[in-house]
Amino acid sequence: ARSPLPPKPPRAPAQHASAMAPPLITAFVRPRLAAPLTWGTPIDSLIAVPAETEESVTSRALFIFGLTYVAYAVLYLARKPVSVVKTTLEAELKMSIAALGRIDAALLLAYTAGQLLLGRTVAMLGRTLPLVLAFALSGASTATFGLASSASSMATAWAASGFFAASANPLMVILIGEVFPASVRATAIGAWASSQQLGGIAANLVSAAVLRSYGWRSVFFVSGAAIAAFAPLLAVALPLCAPNPAAARPAATASPPQARAGAAKRRATAGPLAVRGAAAVAGGYTFIKMARYCLMFWLPFFLSKYCGFSPPAAASVATAFDVGGAAGNLAAGVLCDRLYGGRMMLASLHLSFATAAGFLAWAVLCAASVEGSPPVLLHVAAITFIGFCIAGPDGILGGGASRALVDYDPRHAGDRTLYAAVSGMVNGCGSIGALLQGLVTSQLVAVVGWAGLFVALAAATLATSVVLLPAVAVERKALRREAKGGD
Repeated sequence: ARSPLPPKPPRAPAQHASAMAPPLITAFVRPRLAAPLTWGTPIDSLIAVPAETEESVTSRALFIFGLTYVAYAVLYLARKPVSVVKTTLEAELKMSIAALGRIDAALLLAYTAGQLLLGRTVAMLGRTLPLVLAFALSGASTATFGLASSASSMATAWAASGFFAASANPLMVILIGEVFPASVRATAIGAWASSQQLGGIAANLVSAAVLRSYGWRSVFFVSGAAIAAFAPLLAVALPLCAPNPAAARPAATASPPQARAGAAKRRATAGPLAVRGAAAVAGGYTFIKMARYCLMFWLPFFLSKYCGFSPPAAASVATAFDVGGAAGNLAAGVLCDRLYGGRMMLASLHLSFATAAGFLAWAVLCAASVEGSPPVLLHVAAITFIGFCIAGPDGILGGGASRALVDYDPRHAGDRTLYAAVSGMVNGCGSIGALLQGLVTSQLVAVVGWAGLFVALAAATLATSVVLLPAVAVERKALRREAKGGD
């Protein structure tokens, strides 16, 4: 007799495709509606998010990423044009290098004030309105620059543009940090920070093309219109996609009513300096921003005067700094998540040290070169390498580090108002560094030459590595505490 066939093993339940796909793929799976769609219903109440998807990337996060990425890249049209037209202003309006430096300084001084006031601005107006006003008013001020004919009127218009644009970067980085899960947050912020470099590249190329065809005034008219066009887009999109405040707070902050009351009282009186490590990050960012803005504002001028390029060609070659920076931001984010285990401060310290080495090598190259006929390819290589290395600490310290420090401190973890206050303080101190370079760069070049300037920038970025040591210690202690809690 034929033996009976063995019973078939039970079929494993079918696994949904989104469960096997990477987070960036599952983000496109349509969410399930938790309630019928009615006029005025908050968008957060419409989406039922299962507990197991808390660490996945949502379509809302990707939309916010894309919108703010493009918007912030366009905002660089409120920073780059003056550096592109400096040689033209010097020739046509007979402006001195010192006068051009004062125009830069006016922008940076106002930008610093705007960022230092960010905490109070958010407390009064929330986060959406300052972002909308940043684009509308900065665009109008940039266009006004094109009507000016004196250094003082140009400085006034450029200062207004800087003041209104000051809130954009901190608030957008905070938003990105809230909508992406912790497992990919550094990668997301690093990728988003590349908008600075790609925006700089586009602003250089657009400004150079408009300058070549229509003159320097049209550069500012075109730039202002492009910036202001994003104000209505942000006004419509951001209120619909704002993250849920309850979801943005870490689960570890749950506590009994008495503890919550005490925490609320401490938060009401806490300032950004009360957050451990915040002062160190602010100091380090001051030096990093000093070095980065020096190149951002003066690199086309250096390439024109020292290397012999025409102003439009110098603006195009200067994009090597931004190309390297875009790659550096992406690499820094991935390294933080994959190699450094989320240790943003330690990664910034190492990259700052590499930046200092790059500046020293560039100084040696300038000292060994002859002005007017330098080895152009070697200069471009130095520019690209420094752009790659400096982009990481610039994006991390001015972006995700503020949120990380607040969450590392058990007294303040999850305080969204303090996120903005710390970010405003750190970015404001960075703008002070950018302001200082605007005041001393022209004098340094006149006294010690370009090689001496690059030695000074090497010292500044090396100082960043030293100043960051207390923040690295805070980070190490917090991550060890989290690891023990997880065990």
